[in-house]
Amino acid sequence: MLSICCSMGFLRNPKSFLMVIKAVIESTDYRFILFSSGYQPLDSAIRSVASLAVESSVEAPALSNDSTLLFNNRLFCLSGSIPYSWLFPKCAAAIHHAGSGSTAAALFAGTPQVACPFLLDQFYWAERLHWLGVAPEPLKRQHLIPDIDDAASVNKAADVLLGAIRSALSPEIKAQATVIAQRLASEDGIGEALRILKEKVLP
Repeated sequence: MLSICCSMGFLRNPKSFLMVIKAVIESTDYRFILFSSGYQPLDSAIRSVASLAVESSVEAPALSNDSTLLFNNRLFCLSGSIPYSWLFPKCAAAIHHAGSGSTAAALFAGTPQVACPFLLDQFYWAERLHWLGVAPEPLKRQHLIPDIDDAASVNKAADVLLGAIRSALSPEIKAQATVIAQRLASEDGIGEALRILKEKVLP
């Protein structure tokens, strides 16, 4: 199972994003969890796709007020929240915007990552993940969310995303993610910070 954390913002075309995920699902046996993080345009796109599925009697995706199943029940969309510390260890990979919180949670879980930064420090964390060897080269925004939702653009974006996922699931990246998680687990960050404060600041 793969987790997509979508507190990315700036999704100019949320429907294109969903179509990219659909194309990846149709060409693999992956299952996805998508966190919309209450982002209204994405939640609206999810509801629109779900209502079309119900009208065509393809599936009955509605689960509750904050969750929906799409694309043959292989995309679980959640507008609520689940602690990443609980979820990420259960996922094969985490696809996210490289914010510091989701980055740290996936590192601690030893979960391979695919990063698609959008702004500010996300670009630093995405590059750092790649440098550490726990993620492939960062995706660009258009690799996840094409501006045009025609079939060619969606399929091209899906191919790039699929390549990044396969790279993240390689034995090398999986092994390195485990090594980094073990290293983090052995650190005492608070204790070290207190030691430095006592040495450098406190009399």
